[in-house]
Amino acid sequence: MAKDLIENLADSNDSTVFGLVGPWGSGKTSVLNFITGALDDSVKVVRFNPWSFDEMRLQAELYAAILEAFPRGTRKSLRRKAVDVARRTTPILKAIPHVGTGVSETVREFLPEKSWDSAFKDMAGTINAARVKVLVVVDDVDRVQPKDLLLLMKTIRLLGRFPRVNYLLAYDRRSTIKTLSLGLGGEESDAQVYLEKIVQYPLDLPDPQQHFLKEIIDTALKPILARASAQSNGGTSPANRFESFYDNHMATTLTTPRACHRYTGQAVTFLQLAQGDVDPADFFAITFLRIFYPDLYRRLPSWRGELIRKGISRGVKATSKEVWSSRINDCGYKGDTIVELMEALASLFPHAFPDPFWGTNGGKFRVSDSEYFDRYFTFSLPVGDMSDAAVISDLARIRRGEVTIGHKCPETFDHPNEQMQIQALKKGTRHTDHELDGQHLIDYLSTGLSRGNVDEDFRSTTIRLRSVWLASLLWHCEPWDKPAVEVFVEKFSRPVILGHCLQQNKNRSDNEVAQRSVMEQSTPAPEHELFSDMTEIWNQQAAAWLLAEWQNANSKVPIDELLAVWQYLVVLEGLPRLQVETLSALEAGPLSLTALAANFVISSYTAGDYQALPSSLTLLTNQLENTVPPDQLLTLPLEEPADVPAAQGDEIPSVEQRAKFAFEELLRWRQERASGRSSDD
Repeated sequence: MAKDLIENLADSNDSTVFGLVGPWGSGKTSVLNFITGALDDSVKVVRFNPWSFDEMRLQAELYAAILEAFPRGTRKSLRRKAVDVARRTTPILKAIPHVGTGVSETVREFLPEKSWDSAFKDMAGTINAARVKVLVVVDDVDRVQPKDLLLLMKTIRLLGRFPRVNYLLAYDRRSTIKTLSLGLGGEESDAQVYLEKIVQYPLDLPDPQQHFLKEIIDTALKPILARASAQSNGGTSPANRFESFYDNHMATTLTTPRACHRYTGQAVTFLQLAQGDVDPADFFAITFLRIFYPDLYRRLPSWRGELIRKGISRGVKATSKEVWSSRINDCGYKGDTIVELMEALASLFPHAFPDPFWGTNGGKFRVSDSEYFDRYFTFSLPVGDMSDAAVISDLARIRRGEVTIGHKCPETFDHPNEQMQIQALKKGTRHTDHELDGQHLIDYLSTGLSRGNVDEDFRSTTIRLRSVWLASLLWHCEPWDKPAVEVFVEKFSRPVILGHCLQQNKNRSDNEVAQRSVMEQSTPAPEHELFSDMTEIWNQQAAAWLLAEWQNANSKVPIDELLAVWQYLVVLEGLPRLQVETLSALEAGPLSLTALAANFVISSYTAGDYQALPSSLTLLTNQLENTVPPDQLLTLPLEEPADVPAAQGDEIPSVEQRAKFAFEELLRWRQERASGRSSDD
């Protein structure tokens, strides 16, 4: 419609001013380009930028822009006449610059012998005779300063109304009227009347349809969200979560194409800086707050503890809605905006703001997770944080067989910094796909655990995390043939490592049985054949290993590790075998009862007496009775150890002191049992 109107009026001898009216960001520039591109070739389009010139040059530069539409032969004559008009507009005015150059002349003489009106009509006659149809396009009129805007309007109305020279001004009505009122020094109603006199044909852009704005968002963000959703681990997908956030919290703010393009440009750019270590749906939501509610966004890190809190400790109350409302108000937001922002935050931080509309389950790298919160405000990995992308990359390398046996992943799972290694192991477990990550990952973890430092504490966090991860992989494995199971178990020189894995899977098995019992399901839980076979072989080897260490007077294995293996044998139902083999060793002589008992002596502090001194010891008589039947403990020979003084104060007891303590405690135990039997008799 605008194209046809401009073309029809361009044929007349009048000078018409059209207005393309719409709010900032509504796409006026795009529409201008569309209109000018669609016009008939007979209409010569020139662009004029009123921002570039001061008050003295405005008229001259407008004339220069108009002259560009005319043929060169006519242009020279018109330029001379334009200078003539300009000289009479003000006593001192810079003349029109040469077309195509930045050079301009300064007219220093005023010629009173010819009137301005006569000079203007002379120039208009030449323009009319040339039969050239001109459209001068002026964009961003609403951004000009008040005095410059008023001068622009006067120049167009009084000095630029030549035959077939038309104008298309793009502006926001409200902003332009406000600016004009400042230039006129009057009321906005006066400015509106003034604007209506200048612009004969205001063409109002319709409000953008919501589906058009949503298409801008989807074109930029939907592919990213789709890829993340395909990799999600259950729960509401990132694509669905963002769709919900957009509908509930963004649509009423992103009301112009410019706002949508501004938002998506920053969302995509800053997501790349985060290197894939954030949840895209959460990141896009946080980006929306950063751009359109910056004062609130800047305050979020200071509320970190409350935003990511997953449970309320006893005596600690959750932050009330009134407090949140007050905080948002302090950021400078008022009225309904406070409620809207509280609901938006509730979508992102459900533990701080219970919200029924946002899926809280599923998804990786969520902003409400303390492990990932800081990444949304630094746009990169915080110092000391482990990259999930690096973890996923190394998992893929292991899966493809690129990390062969004996090799390591120094950037992640074998990082020299223990804390970084711990983070990598946790994330590796989280990112494991049990359908894809199978034997290669089992080989990698089991090799690292079996060839690790023999002096490393089996309770260290890194060993525990590796064994838990390995247990999960073994639990999801199909059965192996028995020789393969035997080879696998034999890899572990320290039974305590594999024992911990098997204990984890025993707990899983027991939980499955318990759940079926609660649900009153009659069918038995599925049997995990690999777990059963591995447990059987491990029980044999662990019992033999433990007995050998008990018999070895020079054993370097810590008592805590020996007791842990004993405990795993109990849990995995391997204790009967140990009992038989231990009693046989005691009766045959390779193992003395005193030496055995010394392996059940621990510090009183470890036993639970947290005020005990390091020299204080305790004999675990219950564990000893479960290893050797009480009747045998009463009758088997008790070898007296070397006579050494007991440890005192902060002294750590030696092997000899532990043996003597075990001997004395066994004697006391026998006396108590004997006196107990006499009383019974």
